[in-house]
Amino acid sequence: MLSNSKIAIFCSGDSNYIPQMIMALTIACKKNRFDPFIITDASESELKLIHDAGINTIKVDLKEKFDRHNENWPSQSFWWCYGPSQLHDLGYEYSVFIDADVMCVQELDMSIFNDELEIAARPLETANEFNSGVILFNNEKMVKKKLYTRFLEAYLPMSTLLFKEYHGGMVHDQQVLSALGSKQNQFTDFLSKLGTFNITELGVEWNYQFHRAEGQNDEFIDMDYEQVKEKIYFAHFLLSRPWLHHNEWGGTHGLFKTEDFPHGWVVKTRHGEPNPETRLQFVMDWREEVRIIESHLGLQLFNDFGRLEDMSL
Repeated sequence: MLSNSKIAIFCSGDSNYIPQMIMALTIACKKNRFDPFIITDASESELKLIHDAGINTIKVDLKEKFDRHNENWPSQSFWWCYGPSQLHDLGYEYSVFIDADVMCVQELDMSIFNDELEIAARPLETANEFNSGVILFNNEKMVKKKLYTRFLEAYLPMSTLLFKEYHGGMVHDQQVLSALGSKQNQFTDFLSKLGTFNITELGVEWNYQFHRAEGQNDEFIDMDYEQVKEKIYFAHFLLSRPWLHHNEWGGTHGLFKTEDFPHGWVVKTRHGEPNPETRLQFVMDWREEVRIIESHLGLQLFNDFGRLEDMSL
């Protein structure tokens, strides 16, 4: 039974990320009056797990629509474009999409959900491009402007070898999001047309990623954990993967050992991460939330975590 709230929060991802999506949504709903949904092609047993955790589902299989994708970006990562229209049909005026590796830190400033909102996302350092880890939608406007159709129209030419040669890699969802915007960027240049959506720039507190982003998070990046926690709405772990032992985090966004620094953990990303302890504190927060929620639900969704105390920073 759905509540009377006007805002839904949702995830989309493949079956490997169902536990993470459950946790991302449940943590957000502990702090905000949202109704949670997962857009999924899950099996019956997976659907039962989702429903047992108190999460609603929108069952759909869009793999044929999004059949040309990078193996590193599963088809389901594009499916958020289907959400706003379906949630509008269910009576929700607004919706919030979050990635499975996003943790809500505190209650949101709800004043952002107003008639001026169309789409809102955190800008990247490249002009008029956006990160898709947290996206806010005015669902009625998404229906009127046909978000799902416009997304597909951008995705199809961007999922070609021509785009790979143009950009140097295969398409992922935030590039399509950026192509939908009404201001020029490299993706609208590739498509030879501007998008039709007004994308509002969210502040860094809506999608905080720990590493330095020039000109965006100068206020926060040198702060300690307690200060950052008071200011941000969502922490975005990216490839830190807090559900895994830290030896498995890897990637250019996380902490990892290198041959150059065999006795310590370093960050190889943009201009670095002045306070890696802050990221680790948020990882520990996430893990504590997980154990509380698992106990409440009577479910164990994750195995034992690695000991962060073993890390030498």
